[in-house]
Amino acid sequence: MPSLDELLKKHGVKTMENPSTGPRAKLLNQANKMLAEIKEYENASELDGVNAKFWWAPQSVNGKRKVTARYGGRAVDGLSTYVDDTLKAVKAELEKFHAVIEDSDDATWEREEEKRKTKK
Repeated sequence: MPSLDELLKKHGVKTMENPSTGPRAKLLNQANKMLAEIKEYENASELDGVNAKFWWAPQSVNGKRKVTARYGGRAVDGLSTYVDDTLKAVKAELEKFHAVIEDSDDATWEREEEKRKTKK
């Protein structure tokens, strides 16, 4: 009877206690969650909320809605903008953010990671 270690090695399983994902993977994961969430919406009123649970602000201001990328519960410097308060505009901005993140690598977010380390 093979041991667990032997079976893991045979099938190429590398075990980890914690995920070793970098900032790009974290941002991409969050962007995918935001796009999946907004896909279910039918109109802009569904964007409203009581807290900043998503990448879009819970309320609009003067017909605009802020969209801010976040991971680890914190906003990403330089990845925030205002768009028209429409479902189409917010979704389009999320797709743009997703494209930026996809084109990046962990080095792109090095300054963000350093900032997060110093602010803990």
